[in-house]
Amino acid sequence: MELDQNTLFFAAGLCSLAVALTILSVWYQNRMDRFLLWGCLGMILLGAGAVLNYSGLLALVPSLVIAFSVMTVGFVLLFVGARQISSNPVNRKQLVAFSIIAIAAVLGPIVLGVAGIGIALFNFIAAFLLFITAREYVSVYEEAPVPVVGMMVLYLLTAISFLLCGSVIVFDRQWTLTSMPSNLAEDFNAIMAIIGITGIGALSLTFTQSRVARRHANEARTDSLTGLLNRRALYDSLAIDVMRIGDSVIVFDLDDFKSINDSHGHTVGDRVLLEFAGIIRAYAGQDALIARIGGEEFVLILRQTSNVNVLAIADKIRKAFASASFDTTHAPFSTTTSAGIAFLTAADTGFETVFRRADAALYRAKDLGRNRICTELQIVA
Repeated sequence: MELDQNTLFFAAGLCSLAVALTILSVWYQNRMDRFLLWGCLGMILLGAGAVLNYSGLLALVPSLVIAFSVMTVGFVLLFVGARQISSNPVNRKQLVAFSIIAIAAVLGPIVLGVAGIGIALFNFIAAFLLFITAREYVSVYEEAPVPVVGMMVLYLLTAISFLLCGSVIVFDRQWTLTSMPSNLAEDFNAIMAIIGITGIGALSLTFTQSRVARRHANEARTDSLTGLLNRRALYDSLAIDVMRIGDSVIVFDLDDFKSINDSHGHTVGDRVLLEFAGIIRAYAGQDALIARIGGEEFVLILRQTSNVNVLAIADKIRKAFASASFDTTHAPFSTTTSAGIAFLTAADTGFETVFRRADAALYRAKDLGRNRICTELQIVA
């Protein structure tokens, strides 16, 4: 049974429009995922172009001129969406210039009476854009391996189908055409268009759901103001990567923080907390765990760090914070922090016992006048 190629492409266009509307509704509920919007717009243009081109409403030349112009922009928008996923920058001027040049290269031969050349060029440009779109997904493979690999495979297979269509025209030297080409490559392209559109649409939604779930999980683990781990996330992390001998716990508490909120308001208080979070990040190192476990209380866990270096890091944080100045409507002010340090020993059963000793050392630092650091046994600054 011979395939009705026009019907297949027309169906692919309608399918693209339907998938685009589904993606648009999902984007409306998850507007942070802007790649959905670009992908939706791209599919709308691809669907509209395919429906117009294979509807028979216009003669070949005007149909190709409109459809290929719209569809070229559609492929470019799919690429923009993929760049959004990979967080790579989008050079708008270059993309606009590329689109104009590509459309001109395709339409020129069509208008001049050698439609085969224009159709072949369109197929090659579509294949190129789909190839580079697939490549953008490599950087997000670890986020959701199954849907990402699925989308890459579908993009690549669809790109190959366009490449075959253009190659057949060139191989057969079909420079002048009075109708759309009809061959096995075109049939394969029509089938891949339907499979690719539906498959990529479904996998895009799966990928989005994975991102949303991960974002919610991160929000549940993160302090909303400072971006540091919260208490729950700290304990979850330590359950996976338990503390060992050579690890240490530093508990910081901002001195007289309540008076800052009372005197200057919570907005200024939030600025103070953000400043301290930035300082502790700057000095903690990559392997450290940092958490905000209370209003103005922070925990820093240093891994396999000598006692001398632990003390030095804590004191650098204390001094850096003490030197910070905060502007207000009245006059700038400075504030301080106190800290308690404890080191894990063979007698400890885990984080809790070390934390309690560090917390006790912190209260001793508070009792001794604030703006100082105490270990389990002594005052060090």
